[in-house]
Amino acid sequence: MMREAAESTRMQARVRIIKRGSQNEMSGVSPTPIIKSDRERERETVHTVKAWVADWEKRKRSLQVAAILDMRSMAGTLRQGETHEHRFESF
Repeated sequence: MMREAAESTRMQARVRIIKRGSQNEMSGVSPTPIIKSDRERERETVHTVKAWVADWEKRKRSLQVAAILDMRSMAGTLRQGETHEHRFESF
């Protein structure tokens, strides 16, 4: 009897995976509304915008590096005396 009382007061940790479209298991359970303060919403907005800016800066840097590498390869080709006209004259 003591054991049963101890087991009933112990919390049981379980994870329930609910797939999309399986509402029949959740029919009796109403979702708890998540109420966020203005400060939390503002913090999330700031985080999202900072992530967008970081992604934009990363993309901008990669495009700049690609452009510089492309310019260097074209400059190397021109230094070797090979121009677009010269390349087609040999045929």
